[in-house]
Order: sequence, then C-alpha cells, then structure tokens
Amino acid sequence: MKRSVIALVLLAALAACRSPGLQLPIAPADSFRRAEEAFIRHDYAAAAAEYRRFIDGKPDPAYLPRAYYQLAVAQYRQQLYSASLATLDELKQRDDRVGGQSVQTFALRGDVEVALGQRTSGVLAWENAWQVAKPVERPRIEERLVSVRDQLTDDERADLDQSIMVAAVREILGLRKSPGVASVRSPVAVAQATPAKATGTDDGAATSEPNEPSEVAPADSAAPAPMAAPELAAESEPVEPEPATKVACLLPLTGPDHAYGLRALAGLRLAFADTPQQLVVRDTGGEPSISTKLLQQLGDDPKVVAVIGPLRSSEAEVAAPLAEREQMPLLLLSQREGLTGRFVLQAAMTRSQQADLLVAYAVDTLKLHKFGVFYPDDGYGSAFAAAFKAAAAKHAAGVGGAQAYQAGRPNYGDLARTTQRWHQAGVDGVFIPDAAAAAIAIAAAVRGTVPEMALLGTESWNDAATLSSAGATINGAIFTDAFFVDSARPSTRQFVERFERGAGRPPSVFEAQAFDAGMVVRRALGTGATSRDEVIARLSGLGTFEGAGELRAAADGFQRALSLLRYRDGRVEEITD
Repeated sequence: MKRSVIALVLLAALAACRSPGLQLPIAPADSFRRAEEAFIRHDYAAAAAEYRRFIDGKPDPAYLPRAYYQLAVAQYRQQLYSASLATLDELKQRDDRVGGQSVQTFALRGDVEVALGQRTSGVLAWENAWQVAKPVERPRIEERLVSVRDQLTDDERADLDQSIMVAAVREILGLRKSPGVASVRSPVAVAQATPAKATGTDDGAATSEPNEPSEVAPADSAAPAPMAAPELAAESEPVEPEPATKVACLLPLTGPDHAYGLRALAGLRLAFADTPQQLVVRDTGGEPSISTKLLQQLGDDPKVVAVIGPLRSSEAEVAAPLAEREQMPLLLLSQREGLTGRFVLQAAMTRSQQADLLVAYAVDTLKLHKFGVFYPDDGYGSAFAAAFKAAAAKHAAGVGGAQAYQAGRPNYGDLARTTQRWHQAGVDGVFIPDAAAAAIAIAAAVRGTVPEMALLGTESWNDAATLSSAGATINGAIFTDAFFVDSARPSTRQFVERFERGAGRPPSVFEAQAFDAGMVVRRALGTGATSRDEVIARLSGLGTFEGAGELRAAADGFQRALSLLRYRDGRVEEITD
C-alpha cells in the first residue's frame, strides 16, 4: 500500500511539471522508488545511492529531473557540498530541458555555493532563481539573500555591485540602484507591510501571508535549506513576454577565472540594461567540456541567434569549430587566434594585433631597428614572443635574441648580462610580455644595465599603480591595450561615465570588450535581423562601431582598434600623435 501511494504522488507531481504531450510511465523504476522511500525516512545516504543507481542505469526521462535534484539535495543534507555541486553540474551538462535551469536547481546551487563559502557565486545563482521564479516562490529566495547580506565582504559586495542587475535583488542586498533597471518591491517586503493576507502588490505580483513559515534555515544553521521540490510550484501569475530573439553568453562565473567572468557579465548586462530578459547567461566554470555542452543546448533553441564568449582560450578552441559547424554566430572574447570563420568573429584584441601595433610604432616613430625579447616560459609568454617575432619580420625589423625565464622566478643577473650583450650587438628595444609586477622588475634590471634601452610591453602592463613602484626608471615604456579608461574618445568617455554611475568603480577591459560585443549584436537585431543567418550577415557588414572601444568589420571578422599607451612619471597616458 505504501509503495502505491508513493507512486501515485510521484505521478501527480511529475504530471504537474512536464509538458502535456509527454506520456508518463505507469510506475517508476524500483531503484527510483527505493530512493524516494529512503528520502522520506531522511536516510539520505541510502537515498543518494539509489538515485545514482537509477541515473546510471537506463532512466526514464520522466523521472530524471527529480532524480538529479533529489540526489543533489540528499548530498547537500549530508553536507557533501562538493558532491552536490557536481551533481548539479552533471544535470546542467546533460540537458537544460531535463531541469538544469529550474528555480529549484538554481536555488539549490546557490545554497551549495554559500555552504562552500563561495557567497558571490551563491548570490548569482539565487538571482537566476529569482528571475525564473513565480511571485509566491520569491519570498524564500529573498530570505536566502537576506541570510548572507550582512556576511558579504567588501570585495564580494564590490563584485556583486557590478554584476547583479535585477533591481529587486539589488534592493534586498543593499546595493545601489542600477541604471536602466526599474526598482521592484520584493514580495516579502510587501507582505510584511500588509496587515492581512495579501492579494497583490504595487507591481501586480501575488504574495503569501506575512507569517508564512520559511524553508530557510535559521541564521545559526550550517546552511539554508534547499528550495521546495518542483511539485510544490504555486499558481502562475502574468509575466513579461519572452523576447522573440535571445543572445546568450558563455562565461566562467564560477571557478578560478570567475572574477574575469563577472566583469565581462557586468559589461554585457549594461549592454542589455533595457532588455535584460533578452540576455541568456550560462556559466561554463572555465571548463571546455561544459562550454561545448552549453553551446549545443543553446543551438537547440531557435530563439538564440548569437552567443558571446567564452573568455578562456581552451574553451574558445572547442567552442569555435562547433559554432561554425552549427552555424551559430559566436563572438569570441578570448585572445586565441586562428579560430574565426563565417560564423565565428573575434570581438577581443589578439596578441598579434598588440605585437603589430607595438612594432609599427617602435619602427616608424621611435626609429628602433633591432629588438630583444625576454618572456616567461609559459603559454602566455611563448605565444607573445612568437607574435612579436612575426610582427618584427613584417615590419623589416631585426630580433637580436629571445630568452625565456622561469615564470615567476626570473634570474635578474642573467637577464642583465644578456641585455648588455644584446646592446653591444645593436639591440635598442626590449619586449617583455609578462604581468606588470614581474615585467617592471625585469624592465628595471634592463634599464639598470642600459638606461637608454626602449621598453615594450603588453596589455598586462596597463596598471599605473604597479608601474609607479618602479618610479622614473621605466619612464617612456610603451604598451597596448584594447581599452583605456582615461581615453579622450567621446564614445569611450560615455561608456565609462555610464558604467561608473552604476558600479561605482571604473570598468576594465573585460567589461569594455563584452559591452561592445553585446552592443554590436543589438545593433544587428535593431536592423530587423531575426535569424542566425541574418545576424551574421548584419555583423559582417557592420562597418565601424564605436562604443567602449572601436570595432571594425573585416574580412576575417572584427578588428578591434587598440590604444597605444605610455608610462611617464606615475601616470599612464594615451599616445595620440
């Protein structure tokens, strides 16, 4: 009798959250039923084992969303947070249509991230939950947001301030109002201000009673309780119509590069500030395999007419050929070269562009003739060294030598001796493709040996505070970047001012390049493009777009106009002559 009741309950629940056209099985598999029974008994270890057995077998798709979700919940309640996150990632990779982007999975992901101490990622997941939640589900999400609001560090709050764009979520977290986004009173705040049972709010959203029991754990608990299961969804309310076309982004919002991903997302959200529902955000975690799976899923949605990203070269290497094969317009934000095609466009600066601009200026304006290259023995340094040699050959300049050093541990004495030898052989400029802190230490060693030696660097040198630690020793150093926050270009000034009003800080190149990529796609859509073929045709004939920077349509995609920069007496200045 007990098993029959469980089966009936499951069938009713699943029927409520699945497409009417799908036929449900007569009864769930034995492993699934055993998992449900163990879950009801709070035997989460047994439940997790049975859910996994069901998933790894030949699962009926009708029960698969709940199996994944319940497995993640069971792991969460055993405080196996990393395992729970891995289960949610597995669900996300398998197929969004299986349930990987539901309010429950977004909310649970936020719970797990917060339990792992990753509050920024957790809050972003809860923001996603808020966006897809029905009005009566939002009070539970608000309680989660409130539970971490006072725990946020200054750095976490700064990250969220530039990445959270839902007005109600910003209000709950105490962030400043973001430009271009209307303020919305949260359901919980409205309910608490209403003496009787609420029937609606000033924005038409239904609410629950003020003293309705919360599913969020008390503040002194280890972590908040997960969202209710899918079958507990409440009555539907009118929502804003879904846009006819969507633009997706693939960014590392979790993982080691999440800070860069959040910055790029802030730029994209500014580009879509007046149509936020048109932007589809997907978190790759910096993993190429996840990028591929997500791109495949986005390709199945005919409303998605373009994708922006990824940031990492390793992800771009697998995403670009897939996008070209599937004829999905893809605007790359990585510096990886050689990936463009008819449907794959380069929206970020490349290493070759930087090297070409540096060498051209050094030869034509500074009248240098021969260069040396000091570079770290890693992928970044090696790629830039190769690009610089190619640029030197293009401009009929010589390369007197190239010497690698151990990344993070250069031998300054050895580099100084090499500098002296190169100088005697006619080298009059040294290129150092490394991060600012390491590069200026090497540059100081070079100038300490040959004071008149010209110094050339990459976009990573664009850090005035770090450069100033070397003082006048490296005055006159030349480097490039795709974005210069103090540029006199009118469109750049407009972008910087708009961004600073919303974020309270200046933007970086990550926000700038993502913003421009978003805006050129919006321009294509604004001309009436409604399909992928039409979008790529409009982008290819774009001409010149001026935004945070400047993009020009070219035969192989886009060419990004770079800024040529110079360091002098504690300041970075743009070279305009």
